[in-house]
Amino acid sequence: MKFPHTLLIGALVLFLLVTGGLSSAAAEETGQVSVISLTMDPEVLMPGDTATITAVIKNSGTTSVSIGRALIMGVNEVYSPEAKAYNSVGMLGPGDEMTFTFPITSRGQIGTYYPMLYLDFLNAGLSSLKYTFAVRVDDTQLSVALIDQPDAFGESRNEKVTVRVGNPRANSLNGIQISVSGDGVSSKQTTYFVGKLDPDQYVDANLTVVVDKPTDISFDVSYRNGQNLHTNSVQIPVSLGERKVRAEMILNNIEIVNKGTYYQVTGDVNNAGLEDAKSIIVTTAKATPVAPMESYVVGSLEPDGIAEFDVTFTNPESNVVDLLVSYKDADGNQYQSTVQVTLSGAVVSGNATSSDESPAGAVAAVVVILLIGVCAVVAWRRGLLTDLRKK
Repeated sequence: MKFPHTLLIGALVLFLLVTGGLSSAAAEETGQVSVISLTMDPEVLMPGDTATITAVIKNSGTTSVSIGRALIMGVNEVYSPEAKAYNSVGMLGPGDEMTFTFPITSRGQIGTYYPMLYLDFLNAGLSSLKYTFAVRVDDTQLSVALIDQPDAFGESRNEKVTVRVGNPRANSLNGIQISVSGDGVSSKQTTYFVGKLDPDQYVDANLTVVVDKPTDISFDVSYRNGQNLHTNSVQIPVSLGERKVRAEMILNNIEIVNKGTYYQVTGDVNNAGLEDAKSIIVTTAKATPVAPMESYVVGSLEPDGIAEFDVTFTNPESNVVDLLVSYKDADGNQYQSTVQVTLSGAVVSGNATSSDESPAGAVAAVVVILLIGVCAVVAWRRGLLTDLRKK
């Protein structure tokens, strides 16, 4: 039996329409699941770091989709452990979203790599979903620089230094802390907490350090790139000495007066340094300080400031006595300077006996006066004075 030519053509057209519709439906189902968000924390890895990938998918179709496996397919120098794959995901309903998290780790090489998010669908006619994304690995570290330090470190004294910490990376760094270490080195701050630094930001940390001997000071910075801990440091060699800009006490216009039972020293104290001097006290050594001015509290002096002082003492050990000037800087460090004065040029006050006067001379004068009186009495009794009057 032969079919009409037109009937054959009609059957062929009907077959093509049916198969085309099925293909179109399959294509529509394949395209209903898509990745709507993918983020990485941290955004940029350092060699050896691990980041967390967070991927969100959505079923924008009208039928449920069964998902078998979900995993990250690593390439070259970045990978996600097979054990972290989702081996049996389940159903994703129409309009629903689903979130996946995966670790991804750098093997150590810098560069940009392109791993893939892979979803395996179990529905008949649906192919797998493959989503490629970029992972950047950069070895740039947090920068650490010493931008201010004293011209010399005093032994066991509080010295201020300023450390600048900057973030030259393309992503934020967090948990930043600064500490000080070294043999014979200590600091008032156990750690200095900076916190978070965004790209191209920096912070200046003012630290107080104490050095007991010549050594190397290390300023150590720890920080996190995501959850990955890193460290960086800067070291400086330290030798001990006196700072050039500190306060310096000078004594002028010194006068010494011998009060008989004690000596009095007056004068001016001047701050010839470049920093303020605080808690200035003037007293004496190699002698016994006595009232009324055992020591003289000057207080504070700014650079080029001047003030008077007045101290009293007795029992000098020799003809030379030390004037001691003690003071502190703004950090509480103690300093002391000494000026020697001689007593040979001491001015004798009115109620004091000069060391040049002889007690024997005074006794002789008294004896002479007594002899004159005795002679006058004898002459009067013998009438010599009467005879003299008559003549």
